[in-house]
Amino acid sequence: MLFPFFNDFVGLLGAASFWPLTVYFPIQMYIAQAKIPKNSFTWIWLNILSFVCLIISLLAAAGSVQGLIKSLREFKPFQSRS
Repeated sequence: MLFPFFNDFVGLLGAASFWPLTVYFPIQMYIAQAKIPKNSFTWIWLNILSFVCLIISLLAAAGSVQGLIKSLREFKPFQSRS
């Protein structure tokens, strides 16, 4: 009740942490571990995948910010929703 836009806030945190923790670091660790040569076919496609996931994360973060702004505009403290 004190934080009615909690879902938007959690969505923003999830969008901010998705790309680095689940995409960027694992891909870069795989490239380093497998010793994939720079500018090879596999290296290029893994980096394209990482970039596409970055774009998706940025769009999700923008949507969460938009939801937070909308929720803050409609927020009226100490009033019930009925």
